[in-house]
Amino acid sequence: MSTIAEIENAIEQLSPTELSELSAWFEEYRRMIGASAEIFAMYDREEKSCRKRDAENCG
Repeated sequence: MSTIAEIENAIEQLSPTELSELSAWFEEYRRMIGASAEIFAMYDREEKSCRKRDAENCG
């Protein structure tokens, strides 16, 4: 059995309260992943900008 199938099966066994808790946890998890990705993207943009400024100042 695949992990996805196992997860789907486990979710089907949850009570309505447990399903609500899982849903809230998953939404928070998705927000955290999205925020992390944005932080890394901002860092990458800043690093690229710094490298460009350094290259311009060296020439």
